[in-house]
Amino acid sequence: MARRLVCICNLIDQNEIETLLKKGAESTSDIQKFTRAGTSCGRCLPEIDELVEASKKEKPEDQQKRLELGF
Repeated sequence: MARRLVCICNLIDQNEIETLLKKGAESTSDIQKFTRAGTSCGRCLPEIDELVEASKKEKPEDQQKRLELGF
């Protein structure tokens, strides 16, 4: 499978970002901390944001967090 780079500056591909999201990363900031993607020129930030949002839609809502918030 071809490697689809998201962050060209830091050579971070989509698979790396999606793996981190599956392991618990929850924000673009988390992705930046773990990979440095989006910390150089910033051109890839909109795409990283899209991947984060797509991941949030796929994950089931954490029932424990709902209870902590009082909903």
